[in-house]
Order: sequence, then structure tokens, then C-alpha cells
Amino acid sequence: MKRFALVLMLASLLALGGQAFAEMCTIDAVPAATLLVPYFEVDLNSSEGVTTLFSVNNASAAPALAHVTMWTDWSQPTVDFDMFLTGYDVITVNLRDVFAGNIPITADDQSDPGDAISPHGLNSIWDGDFPGCDGFFPFFVNPVISGANLTRVVNGHTGVDVAGNGCMGSATGDNIARGYITIDNATKCSVEFPSDDTYFGGLDPVASNVNQLWGDYFIVDPTNNFAFGDNLVHVEAEDGFDASSTPTGYTFYGRYTGATGGADAREPLGTTWGVRYLNGGAFDGGTDLIVWRDSTSASTDAFYNCGVGPDWVPLNETEVVAFDEEENAVELCYTGPGGVISPPQDESDPACFPLETQRTPYGEGDLNGPYAFGWLYLNLNVGVDADNDYDPGTNGTLAQSYVAVAHSALNLYQVGLSAISLNNACEDVDPLITDQGNIPTN
Repeated sequence: MKRFALVLMLASLLALGGQAFAEMCTIDAVPAATLLVPYFEVDLNSSEGVTTLFSVNNASAAPALAHVTMWTDWSQPTVDFDMFLTGYDVITVNLRDVFAGNIPITADDQSDPGDAISPHGLNSIWDGDFPGCDGFFPFFVNPVISGANLTRVVNGHTGVDVAGNGCMGSATGDNIARGYITIDNATKCSVEFPSDDTYFGGLDPVASNVNQLWGDYFIVDPTNNFAFGDNLVHVEAEDGFDASSTPTGYTFYGRYTGATGGADAREPLGTTWGVRYLNGGAFDGGTDLIVWRDSTSASTDAFYNCGVGPDWVPLNETEVVAFDEEENAVELCYTGPGGVISPPQDESDPACFPLETQRTPYGEGDLNGPYAFGWLYLNLNVGVDADNDYDPGTNGTLAQSYVAVAHSALNLYQVGLSAISLNNACEDVDPLITDQGNIPTN
């Protein structure tokens, strides 16, 4: 009898999509209302080159609608699409397919009454309908992204001019598409971006606050026999969580919803991080840092001078300190005597993580420390209050971020790990560990 009651209780909680488990202002892998793919790469030169895969999973018996938005490293949205998930469903997306114009074909019950496209499995109540999806599902044939829309996606993520309008992202000249992705639990099908006014606000918003989704991602490099993966970043929501809920007033989409008091209801991510680096021994391929950042700029669907970008480029950081395994320390990415300025004003103020998302090797450029093994202290707040940006906290310089690492053994294996969040953007603090001037600069 007790076992039966426990099963009923568990089923009830799962049907609610994990809402009862929400613990705001923590970064934990639990069912969430928003998922973040913090960084992706797709080599457009070769079908055997590096690519990124991610999955979206439904933790609930109730069906779900996942709204996927792809963003460049200048935080410009290039395309969005919806995916229908039956109860306990999982959908895997290879981004190489998306850059060829193909998206997953799914369908809710009203569009697929025979369950030929999205079967509900063991139980018919795991299926369902969503408003506005009649005409979205399954009435398209891949490649559904084509023509000018596909040019926007491909050029936008490789830093190439888009139809003479300018660029939407940075360029490295290697024809590797880069960016990040948000996946939101949605109430209806739409073509809106999270930065649009009615996505979270109004009488009929697109986004749902139900914590129901979970997932993972993998960056696969067949040429070098490398692959690493990790959980997606799980961003929980809670009805009523807004600018009045924390000392900072920060929410995950706050830069877009700030005028409405943080109507996205989603917790922010961290601001300072601790992460290991390994640059020798068995890990002769070194350590790459995967760093996603919030520029706090609300400007979207915009084009910029190629090679220049928005006025916040490059993003500065407040403090980067490398410790070895005997507690020796050196400050990297040193900001110089002029203090923290973003964007940096001159070469004495290097920016190690200048974009909204990047993969940065430890041991190269300004992130080149004198130690082979140890850990990095990363304070990724922007350090100075820019004009016309989102200003959470006392001094308006907080900036949420996310950090992960890939440790590599050449041609053998990679290990992907999330960094440790030392401070969350719910906290109105901006900690420094070099204020006594006793840590040398590199």
C-alpha cells in the first residue's frame, strides 16, 4: 500500500513538470522551464568535421512544447522553431542538419491524430494539443529553412555579411558556425524570439513557467577523435519571480523583460566561477574553457559592421586569477592601472572572453598562465556600467555567465565538466581577491 501511494505521489509530481521542486537561484540539473546550450560549433567545410548535438527531454507525463532559438556570439537571434514532445519524450538535434535547413518534424495530436509522426507510446494521455500549432505541425517538408532565411542562419553564425545588411556575429574565417541556443517551455506555437515584447508579457504569452524540460549536449570532433558532453544549463522558473524577488532584481531574460519587471520569471546564472585547468601529463591536449556571458544589452535582430560588432564588443571581465596546486597565484587578463573598462580602452586591458559565447584554450594569449595544473578564479562581471543596458544590482555592473571546461588527451579522449558557481546573480556582490595587491600580474 505504501509503495502504491509513493508511485501515485511521484506520478503526480511528474505530471506537474517538476514545479514543486523549483529551488531558485541555484544552478542545478533539474527539470526546468528554459534550457541553455552554452556554446556550439559546426564545421561547414566538411560533413566529417566538428558538430554539436543536443537533446530535449520531457520529465513529465504531460506533453510539452519546446521553443528553440539560435543566437550568434553577438547575441543576435537567427532562427527559431518549435518541437512537440509527448509525455516522457526525447528529441535529439544535430546542428549540422539545421545548418542544412532541416529541423525535427514533430506534431501534436490535432495535427497527427494517427500518431504517425509523434507516437505517444504506452499511454494515450501522454499526447495532447497546443494552441496555434495548426499550420506549424506537420505541414512542412525539409529543408524548411531555405533561401534568405538559410543565408541568415549560415552567414549569421560564421560572421559573414547577410545580404548586404552587415554582420550578426564575429568572424574567424574558418567557416565554423558558432553560437548558443535557448530552449523554452512554451504554451503555444509561434515564430517569436524571447526578445520580443509579447514572448513573456501580455495576456497570451508564448513562454511557460512549468519546469518540465531537461537535456544534454555533445560537441563531437571525428577528425581528432574527440567528443565531450555535459548537461544543458537548466534554468528554473517560478510564478511571481521577478525584479522584486532578489537583492539584484536579475532574471535570466532580464535584459529583454526589464521594462516589465522581470516577467520571464526565470532564475539568473552565476557571476563568479571556479574551474580546474590541466595542461600537461595525460592531458597533453590541455584545457578549453566554454564561456557563455550576458552582455546585458537588449539590442537584437540587428546588423553591425563586419569585424566590429555591437558597442559592447569586446566584453571585459573583472578578475581572472590562476592558482597552481601549491596556492601560488597570478592575475591573468590584467586590467591595468586604469581599472575595469568594458569595452577595454587599450591593449593594457585585454579581454579574455570578449563575446557572448566562446571556446578559449588555457595557455594561449592573455589566458596564458605560468602553471600547468591548478584552478582558475573567474569573476566575469563586466566591471563598468555601460549606457542603455540592463542594470541589475547596486552598481549596474553584474553580468550572469556560465562556464564549463573540456580537458583533452590528444587523439584519445576529452572530459567535459561544468565549473563551480561561487556566486549567483541573485546576490548583490562583486567579490575581488586581489584588493590587497599581493597577487602578481602576468
